[in-house]
Amino acid sequence: MRLRFTPSTLVRLTPAFLLTLLLLAGGCSSSKLPDVAPPTAPSAPSRADDSPYKPFAEVVTDSAAADAGLFVSYLVEDGSKLLYAIPDSVMGREMLLVTRVSKTADNIAYGGTKLNTQSVRWERKGRNILLRTVSYSNVAADSLPIYSAVRSSNFEPVVASFGIEAITPDSAGVVIDATSLYTSDVPSLGLPRGSREQYKVRRLDSKRSFLERVASYPENIEVRAVLTYEANQPPSQSSTGTISVEMAHSMILLPAVPMTPRLADERVGYFTRTQTDFGREEQRAERRTYAVRWRLEPSDEAAYARGELVEPKKQIVYYIDPATPERWRPYLKQGVEDWNVAFEAAGFKNAIVAKDPPTPEEDPEFNPEDVRYSVIRYFSSEIQNAYGPNVHDPRSGEILESDIGWYHNIQNLLRNWYFVQTAAANPEARGVEFDEAVMGELIRFVSAHEVGHTIGLQHNFFSSSTVPVDSLRSPTYTAKHGTAPSIMDYARFNYVAQPGDGVQRFTPDIGSYDIHAIEWGYRYFPGIDNADDERPLLHEIVRRTETDPTLRYVRQAVVATDPRAQNEDLGDDAVYAGQLGLANLKRITENLRTWTEEPMEDYATLDELYNQIASQWRRYLNHAGSYVGGVYTEYKTTDQDGPVYEPVPANRQREALAFVLDNGMHRPDWLLDTEILRRIEAAGVQDQIRGLQASVLSRLMSPWRIARLFEAEAVDAMADSELEMEVFTATELFDTVRGSLWSELEDGDAIDPMRRALQRAYLEQLESLMTEEPTAPPNAFFRFYIGYTPIDVSQSDLRPLVRGELETLDDTIAAALGRYRSSNERMDRLHLEDARARIDAILNPEG
Repeated sequence: MRLRFTPSTLVRLTPAFLLTLLLLAGGCSSSKLPDVAPPTAPSAPSRADDSPYKPFAEVVTDSAAADAGLFVSYLVEDGSKLLYAIPDSVMGREMLLVTRVSKTADNIAYGGTKLNTQSVRWERKGRNILLRTVSYSNVAADSLPIYSAVRSSNFEPVVASFGIEAITPDSAGVVIDATSLYTSDVPSLGLPRGSREQYKVRRLDSKRSFLERVASYPENIEVRAVLTYEANQPPSQSSTGTISVEMAHSMILLPAVPMTPRLADERVGYFTRTQTDFGREEQRAERRTYAVRWRLEPSDEAAYARGELVEPKKQIVYYIDPATPERWRPYLKQGVEDWNVAFEAAGFKNAIVAKDPPTPEEDPEFNPEDVRYSVIRYFSSEIQNAYGPNVHDPRSGEILESDIGWYHNIQNLLRNWYFVQTAAANPEARGVEFDEAVMGELIRFVSAHEVGHTIGLQHNFFSSSTVPVDSLRSPTYTAKHGTAPSIMDYARFNYVAQPGDGVQRFTPDIGSYDIHAIEWGYRYFPGIDNADDERPLLHEIVRRTETDPTLRYVRQAVVATDPRAQNEDLGDDAVYAGQLGLANLKRITENLRTWTEEPMEDYATLDELYNQIASQWRRYLNHAGSYVGGVYTEYKTTDQDGPVYEPVPANRQREALAFVLDNGMHRPDWLLDTEILRRIEAAGVQDQIRGLQASVLSRLMSPWRIARLFEAEAVDAMADSELEMEVFTATELFDTVRGSLWSELEDGDAIDPMRRALQRAYLEQLESLMTEEPTAPPNAFFRFYIGYTPIDVSQSDLRPLVRGELETLDDTIAAALGRYRSSNERMDRLHLEDARARIDAILNPEG
């Protein structure tokens, strides 16, 4: 039990006294204070004549509840005042201040969303205590002459200043009033700038802002504060003109001795920290990027050096939130411990473990907010999501703690995915509610995926592209390997397997890439304590990718430049996989009513799953469309042969484009099932289909994709004749799309309403290319993430190409209008005349 005392009994509760209690505890855990009563304290001394500070007892009154930990905190019951007694021993120590949203109105953020992480340091300056932010972006060894220059150019901002209110009774610390840090408008501890701008926040109302609770632990202080803002456009309850959020602030002590960092390698997907080291011998400022990972060290170095599996000195332990339903706990725990097979490749056994939460009798100190505990937090929320962040030391990348966020309604998301992607070949997925064992395995999969993030791994969307599509139809292959060589791919569930294939396993698992990545990140090298010295050994591990493609990694992007590194796809051929997936969607749509009917229930589930089917159809189209203007990527170092970047072969691009046009740019009769539509909506499907098709077309003909086609053609023209390869050009893209989308004109065929809407979307896309200059995203990360390729539209070949397309189309429509003269074709004729008017407005905007 954590000790809580009134101020009158805390006079002698000093850091030295606490340490004595810990040493006397004997068999008590070193992570807890023993359940003993403090000695009676003498009355507080009066202020010395020469002291500028008030007496301790005058500042810390009986109205404040005390809590001993990293600091001793004193919170007045009504939340109006918070005092910290900060010992001298932590002055100047590096800490992390992590700010999260704890509770919020709808549409602002998920509960638990991390808003800001900053390194801070408490520092005494005369009669004041400063809280300063610390940057580790630029560094140099403190023994080098350049160190002083680095410090001068990275002067640490003062976040807040507090007057010293009193000296602690043992004279080993100071007391400050820290209330304003949490209840005033400190930008880095409140709503972020984007939210303030979006909701038109005017100011923070201090009268409606207060402290909710404070808890002190041996290595961290946790503060909950309610902040109330006046806003012109709050996201909910707009009549109040108010936004109130509960913020959770964690102040965490960093290790006194940082972990030896590990230099990151772009060929292995870890989260990273980057520094510029001015103290190295290179003739430039050297950027050093370190992988984010736990500190795992063998308990027996000699046995480890002999190649034996050994347990780590300190396991990675995840606790299950006490709020988690009992029936799901075993599956969440299995998802954690599934990673042990990967850690064994790094030489560790029992490296990671999941535990049920201790009962109050077993551990009255257990609290998910305590930084000593990593917890899978369970939220009773309608949000369909889970997330896996971590808190790490910015100096070294050492993961200190991680709380996985698990929202109850992720079960609905899993139901939708599993149904839409596998029900055609998987009887277990045909229903509104799955058997407990089926849902449990889906929870296990997501648990393992999120744990992967919390041990440092990024997504590897490339992984699934190394599996031949036909292998996904093999019962033996899928039983052994699942859907992809990495659970960190978004290779969800097996939509490729067809009825009759006999496949029983439809989910992914910890695979060869995951094992490889963990070995690279967690292999311990006895006797080496320098990042540069271990780099050659790590390089040899990575070079295995040269002979085993399943070990390769390509950075995550939401719009992939490399079509093999897409999310939600399966197999080595998006066209073939899409054909099989589409065949399954048609089967599911035919049976959708039967598989979703429940007595005495309405058609809400039918509606939800129908919309999921439509979205899945669009995914297959976008997967194939990414081959057009695509560039294959294989990260290499200079001692590895071959190029890093290669355009997708022309025939591959043509095949993909044909799939998109044939399966996505016509009326999808298979999806227009009136027996479904008449039960879920009065109207709306036409506009829904228009929106889906227009989004695929816009992505297919984006200026960034066209820019890559221009460049491939230009580079090919400069290449030696021996190296020339057939190139798929932007001209061929435009010709093919125009010919397909306006194919009715050749013979005067009827143009159905959905097709007319798509043709107008095509004209609007050309108008955008003709009149708009795309803006580059603000930083390199987002440029890569959205598939950005630089292009100056006004000076490129794009507008001449678009102008030519519009003129050709206008001529084609003019020649075809004579074929649309009957009264039954009146709407088609009006549409075509309107199309010509639109073309004229684009080409001649001045009229």
